[in-house]
Amino acid sequence: MRCSVIDIGTNSIRHLICDVENNEIRQIKKDVKITRLGESVSKSGKLSNDAIARSVNTIKEYLDDAKNYEAQSIYAFATSAVRDAKNSSYFIDELLNIGLDVDIVDGETESLYGYLGASYGIKKNDVLVLDVGGGSTEFSYFKDDLIKRSFDIGAVRLTEKFIKSDPISVDEYNNIRLYVTDMLTPFIGDNEDIPRDIVGIGGTITTLAAMSQDLRIYSRELIHGYVLKKGDIKRLLDLMMSLSLNERKLLNGLQPERADIIVAGTIIVYTVLELLNCTSITVSEWDNLEGAVVEKFIRDNDGKDK
Repeated sequence: MRCSVIDIGTNSIRHLICDVENNEIRQIKKDVKITRLGESVSKSGKLSNDAIARSVNTIKEYLDDAKNYEAQSIYAFATSAVRDAKNSSYFIDELLNIGLDVDIVDGETESLYGYLGASYGIKKNDVLVLDVGGGSTEFSYFKDDLIKRSFDIGAVRLTEKFIKSDPISVDEYNNIRLYVTDMLTPFIGDNEDIPRDIVGIGGTITTLAAMSQDLRIYSRELIHGYVLKKGDIKRLLDLMMSLSLNERKLLNGLQPERADIIVAGTIIVYTVLELLNCTSITVSEWDNLEGAVVEKFIRDNDGKDK
């Protein structure tokens, strides 16, 4: 069966077209476009008209792709920004008008998708899956049952909350680190069994892997399975903090559209590694898109966990 899955995130909207056969996933096409749907949601509580228009246009293109590739089933889900926005119903109605029904998933479901996708892709089960997104960060790992937690700390959200200087100031850096630490410490302290083998997904983490390898052209083959060392993350963080926004846009491996939020996202990743006393993170190109495929088109069909 050919499937189309659309992930409507705070910073980007992503699309996967794949074939599912004998519980295996074969990717046909995977796209990402930064639409910044969640811009200012943390301040205004609403999705802006411009952000909605950008996002609807992108989703129209994805639906055309799904039709051209003859996808037999389409599943779309929305995450943090749409969960939080007071006017999310208007956005959902706009999508219904173009023929798309959207599932607004909670943080735990988002964590589940991330875990399923990353563990399938990396082929490991005893791992902590860390998903740093635009509006939220998810932790998921298996211990008797799947532990899933979502926190309202994301690259877009923390950039809007804390960063006013260009380049970012030391005080802003410290404030973000302290905020992330305060948010995560109770969870980490109460869950001493959290695996220290971390698999990372999401745009911040894959971007850091691309930057660490100085990639001029993004390569999924070089990103998937790449081991990103804590020291490399700190080196990139120090570099980016020394540069203005326009200077960051010129760095290899960094999409210019992500340059304004990458510092906050990197601080989240680095702080998590410090709190868990970990020295590296394995990067997965398989993420919550593939995880949604597993949940909706594999697990639901055979009635048992994979």
